[in-house]
Parts: sequence; structure tokens; C-alpha cells
Amino acid sequence: MKVRIDSEACTGCGLCVDSVPDVFTMGDDIAEVIKADVPANLEDDVTDAIDNCPVEAIIAE
Repeated sequence: MKVRIDSEACTGCGLCVDSVPDVFTMGDDIAEVIKADVPANLEDDVTDAIDNCPVEAIIAE
């Protein structure tokens, strides 16, 4: 699984960072991906973050 943040949609709420800090971090105003290629052991957590993102800014490929 690869993941990215839609910078136009992200509001910087931090939910993804709180949920999966090994994959996401907070930039100046929005979340950023620090591991675009999600490790297999974190895929379920990232999927939960995608499902819970209030603005649907996390995109999996």
C-alpha cells in the first residue's frame, strides 16, 4: 500500500498523526507522509486513519 495526503483537503487535525505516527507527521499546517510505502504491519492502522479522516485527505494507492 502506498499513501499520500491531499494537501488541498487536509485541515491539519492531526488524527492520522496520532493514529499512525510511524507513517504520518505534522508539517507546518498539514499532515505529511513520512513513509509513502506503508509497512505491512501498519496497513490496518493506516486504513483506519483513512476511514476516520474527517475530510478524506488520505489517499491510498
